[in-house]
Amino acid sequence: GLLKQDRTNYSPSRSNDYHRADGKNQGKSRSQPGRLRRVLPMKCPVCDFSARYLASGENREYWLCSRCLAISVPTRFHIPQNEEVKRYLEHENSLENEGYVQMFQEKLSILQAYEIKSALDYGCGYEPVLKTLLERQGIKTDGYDPNFFPDINLDKRYDLVISTETFEHFRNPAQEIPRIADRVAPGGVLAIMTRFYPAKDKRLMPDEFVNWFYKRDPTHIIFYCAETFQWLAENIGFKLVFNNEYDFVVLRKPRPAAGGN
Repeated sequence: GLLKQDRTNYSPSRSNDYHRADGKNQGKSRSQPGRLRRVLPMKCPVCDFSARYLASGENREYWLCSRCLAISVPTRFHIPQNEEVKRYLEHENSLENEGYVQMFQEKLSILQAYEIKSALDYGCGYEPVLKTLLERQGIKTDGYDPNFFPDINLDKRYDLVISTETFEHFRNPAQEIPRIADRVAPGGVLAIMTRFYPAKDKRLMPDEFVNWFYKRDPTHIIFYCAETFQWLAENIGFKLVFNNEYDFVVLRKPRPAAGGN
C-alpha cells in the first residue's frame, strides 16, 4: 500500500503490558475493581506502529499510537456490520435537515479556493446530500458508500475526493486511505471531515477524552488529531494545505514534475 510500513523495533515499557481494569478515570468501564489483566500488544491500524493502552469506557478500550497519534478501538470491540448499518439508518441526514446542510455548506465554502470540476463523495451514506450540494454548484459528482452505494466503479480520478464523517468508521484505514487517495487527480485535493480528539499543544487531553461525546458512538472506532493528518499527508505523498484544528483538513496531491522527471 501507499502507507509506509516502518518496522522499527519498538519496546514499550512493561507498564504498557498490563493495565488495571478498574475504570478509574476511564469512563464507564464495567470491569472488576482492582483486577490486573494481561494486554496483548496492538498495532496501530493507521501506520502499523506499536500502540499503547490509553483508556477504557463505553465497554471497550482505546489505544494511542506513539507515532501517528491516532487513537483506535481494538477489533474485538467492533460491532457487527449489520448493527453498524442499522445505526446509520437512524441518522437524520437529509436535505430537510437544515443544520446538516449548513455544516456541509461551511466546508464547501472553504473548498472554493480550489479549482474543482469533478468530485467523489466517499462514504456518502444512504442519502447523498453532499453530492446534491456539489452538483448544484455545477460540479459533476459521484457518490460511493460501501454499505449503500457499493456499485460505483472506483476507476476514475477526481479534482476533489471528499469524505465527511467517514474516517472515524474505518476498520482498516491503512488500506482504505491509500485507496481513497489514489482517486485524487494530480493537482487535486482530498478533503476530510471528522472530529479531532481533544488535544492542546499537540498533546492529548486525557480528562477531556474520557468524557468526549464523539467516542460514545459504537460505530466510531478510530480518532485523529491534526498531527495524524500531517503524518498521513507525508506518507501518501500529499501536502496538508488546510487544517481548521477542529474537524476539517484538506490535502493536495502534487502534479508531476515538468518533463516527467
